[in-house]
Amino acid sequence: MQKPTASSFVFLSAPVILMSSPKKTPSFAEINLSALKANLRQVRAQIGDCPIVAVVKANAYGHGAEAVSRFLSAQKMGIRMFGVAFFEEGLALRSAGIQDPILVLTGCAPDQMPDMIEHQLTPVVFDLETLQAINAVATKKGSAVKIHLKVDTGMGRLGIAPEKVRAFVQSARACPMIRLEGILTHFAEADLDDLSFAQKQLTTIKNILADLKNEGIAVPFCHLANSAAILHFKPAHLNWVRPGLMLYGYSPLKENNELKLNPIMQVKARIIALKKVSKGTAISYGRTFVTQRESRIATVAIGYADGYPLSLSNCGMMIARGVRVPVAGRVCMDMTMLDVTDAPPLAVGDFVTVIGAEGKISMWADHVARLAKTHPYEILCGIGPRVQRRYIQA
Repeated sequence: MQKPTASSFVFLSAPVILMSSPKKTPSFAEINLSALKANLRQVRAQIGDCPIVAVVKANAYGHGAEAVSRFLSAQKMGIRMFGVAFFEEGLALRSAGIQDPILVLTGCAPDQMPDMIEHQLTPVVFDLETLQAINAVATKKGSAVKIHLKVDTGMGRLGIAPEKVRAFVQSARACPMIRLEGILTHFAEADLDDLSFAQKQLTTIKNILADLKNEGIAVPFCHLANSAAILHFKPAHLNWVRPGLMLYGYSPLKENNELKLNPIMQVKARIIALKKVSKGTAISYGRTFVTQRESRIATVAIGYADGYPLSLSNCGMMIARGVRVPVAGRVCMDMTMLDVTDAPPLAVGDFVTVIGAEGKISMWADHVARLAKTHPYEILCGIGPRVQRRYIQA
């Protein structure tokens, strides 16, 4: 990844306070918008002309939903809609000036419906009571509402049962202020080599669409392909797709594939203390790490309050001047200690790489996730608001 110059930093709106100087920042996340665009091109290469619902929920997987959405919206590369989890996320995008359609994947509560209609957010609906409530509010406001119907084809989370879809759609058509724009479901196992259950879910959706067609009902859009299905289950692309993780540079598949994705975020943390300690010195809470030699210990300004997992205590790694260095002792709320004995000379104020690369040495979120025994989703989404986001085009 190209090293940015000072003039290449682009400061965009994000839910953090932007500080005036990198030297004063305890930690920061650098998001490469050029890499984001390259990943979007990779999505496009997989799906042809199929329209895209760009998933920017959970603060764009930790990358900054407002800045990411604003950049993607300007690319004119077939993004028709942004997907968020909750009403508040959609409202935040509207407040940031995003005018594109926004799909609220968990629907909305009754008290949110007037604002949802006012701000033209598109709710996912999965029960008849919500459908009727939205129609009632829309009738009072005199404004029709587009909705997407969620079907539970095997995830067991949200959605109506497949056998109830026909009746639900007929009810929706009977609501004068409801416009059924789309049907969706969510794969439970599209990231596995064995796609038999994913195929069963796809067949269920296709049968639903065929049944509705026989009833003379056409649903404009149907979408179920997440990043995993985009990558290795092309029959599921249908006429919309919903990329999430792959936009940010990671594959959800366990096996490597030929697609070249570029992680778009690097996280850096500043060294705030550096000391030489003797053999037998205990480090951090519980004294779970004891030096086996005279050692140099660096304290860096990032901890589990910033999203660096406690599970990385005594097993995590960061990069200091091009060398991987181990976490020494328990990760603290605001700080983490590193054994930098084998690293080149360091000084207080230097930054280490928490997520990212220095030359040929890397420590991307998927590697961090393996050490923490979790998934890259959790590592990325967990990066907290104290970690300042900076945006570059390199």
